[in-house]
Amino acid sequence: MKKMFSLVLALMVSFGMVACGIGSASAASQSTPITIRLSGAFAEGSEHYYYFETFCKSVNERSGGSVTVVWGHGPEAIPSDQLAEAMQNGIVELVYTPIAYVVTVVPGLAGLKLTDPATMRKNGGFEYVDSLTMQKLNVHYLARTQDGSYFVLGMNMPISGIADLKGKTIRGTSATKPIIQSVGAEMVAMGWADVYQGLEKNVVQGAGGSLKDFVDNDLGAILKTVILPGAFNSDSSLLLANHIWDKLDEAQRSALIQSALDWEIDSLKHNTSGNEENITILETAGVKVVDLGKAYIEPANEAAWAEVQAADAAVAAELRKFAGN
Repeated sequence: MKKMFSLVLALMVSFGMVACGIGSASAASQSTPITIRLSGAFAEGSEHYYYFETFCKSVNERSGGSVTVVWGHGPEAIPSDQLAEAMQNGIVELVYTPIAYVVTVVPGLAGLKLTDPATMRKNGGFEYVDSLTMQKLNVHYLARTQDGSYFVLGMNMPISGIADLKGKTIRGTSATKPIIQSVGAEMVAMGWADVYQGLEKNVVQGAGGSLKDFVDNDLGAILKTVILPGAFNSDSSLLLANHIWDKLDEAQRSALIQSALDWEIDSLKHNTSGNEENITILETAGVKVVDLGKAYIEPANEAAWAEVQAADAAVAAELRKFAGN
């Protein structure tokens, strides 16, 4: 599919005058053609890139055929935890990554998962984040690409209240750590390949992740409860290297910006629908969905903000202002 899609894009560039119309052809004639390669934190074909082909087509059409975006490589070439360094050194061009992989350079950006993308675009928060990434990572911040994807806890036992979680051992990551600690549970690191057996043998009594994680790893057969509301909001983002940005004219920049925004907007619809489908799948498997409300989610949010505050107080204060809480 990658070779086929690259060929299609190449043909679109070659026949831009025919495919894109007179106005687009005019724009193409005034712009220097460029091919931009995506470096991803996830392997090619991952669900994270569900909109990638649409994005590539949109950029090409909006730029009058002068900008071609193609797949470059995944973590097999540049490990995800080395993407921040690659951005700083100008090794990459267009990057798709969770912000968790760049907090070693900009610790305060851990607070991005506590913000709403649409709100940030209205109140200046988007521009603030863009200024941080330009200064610290040498990249322009284009969009959040997994809006509406949140984290939940799944337990191998019935849960009726927050007190039931205290003292339990729950598989988690840095993303779910604030949730787990806020309910008085203990977090342990564990790969998804081991989670099912861990729950089955009661080595862990729960796991933190997305609803999709639970469905993809067939946890519906072992979980008894999934706890809502979901916490935080995926901070996976699309970033463009400064040295590529500087080569583009205004029409080409606009094509990338608008197409990235389309991805951001579509991701909310995509993930909202996906969340509903995954809840249905889990409930059909016999998992009870329990909503513990504000008493559960507010302490989780506060614990997450406390982490950001400890990492970078100045950035935390700004992001919290833009987040509106």
